[in-house]
Amino acid sequence: MSGQNDPDPVLGKVYRFIGLQILVATLISVLLLPIYGALVAASAFAGGAIGFTTSWVYARKMTVPAGSDPRVMLRAHMLAEVWKIGLTVVLFAAVLVLFKEVATLPLLLTFMATLAVYWVALLFVF
Repeated sequence: MSGQNDPDPVLGKVYRFIGLQILVATLISVLLLPIYGALVAASAFAGGAIGFTTSWVYARKMTVPAGSDPRVMLRAHMLAEVWKIGLTVVLFAAVLVLFKEVATLPLLLTFMATLAVYWVALLFVF
């Protein structure tokens, strides 16, 4: 059992982090749109989407029932990280192959901004 449907305050915080990542990616894209145009804004949002999508997958895969054996929890986190890294590679490859005109700098910088949101938020919550 994954415990994914259990009301969990920690998981709720993780989903709020993901919401912040979505907000940051959207704000960056909206701010870039009138200045640099649709290509740069879409590229930035694609990078942000990679960041928040992989965070969501991690959150879904890491959950275990409350009171689980620490080895089970560690295994779940390790597998979640493997999923996150693998999906990150796949999504970047897909963007680079399918979005031929992608602006790589906004793509990468917005991806990094979503990662920074997660790590900065952890400083204030835990």
